[in-house]
Amino acid sequence: MAVYFNIIIPFKKFISELKDVIDKNAVNLYAEYLNEKKGFYYELIDPKSDNITFFSNQDYRGFFFSSKAVEIKDGNLILGKTSKKDRISFYDDALFDYCIEGKGGREDQDSLEIIKLRIISKNPDKQILKFYNSLQNTLKKTEGVNTGLLIENYFDSKVFYFKTHKNMLSDFDKKDVKYSYQD
Repeated sequence: MAVYFNIIIPFKKFISELKDVIDKNAVNLYAEYLNEKKGFYYELIDPKSDNITFFSNQDYRGFFFSSKAVEIKDGNLILGKTSKKDRISFYDDALFDYCIEGKGGREDQDSLEIIKLRIISKNPDKQILKFYNSLQNTLKKTEGVNTGLLIENYFDSKVFYFKTHKNMLSDFDKKDVKYSYQD
């Protein structure tokens, strides 16, 4: 069973609220992109930067937190001499124990896409598990954060959110699947 939680928050606010937790737990943030010409390609993101806009890139596919540092060369993930492959992904055996997969976070003037966070491995690295738990604990203590929303006829208790006037979408590509407050 997957270990996951979701949060509805603009990505810039997500990073600004949690950059101390990211720094304290010594994890790296990577953006994943996909296009027909390059295929999958990656970028290391500095969570302390005031100009975090990777999620608005047309090729944006998702992001990863990793407790294992990974070198990026020409957009490719490289593990150095320990890897037999020139290109790897965060789902490869050498990395998935150290990673949290993230999807979503896009925003426009009317809508906000949920950020979905999932531990990839059934036996994650202790450092990435500690970071994952710290994220949730920080959100639980953050003023203005609520939990639990309806998505269609299902109550999702594993969603954190800040109240917003925007449409809270499960996916920008499926604008009809919206989260709503429980009456």
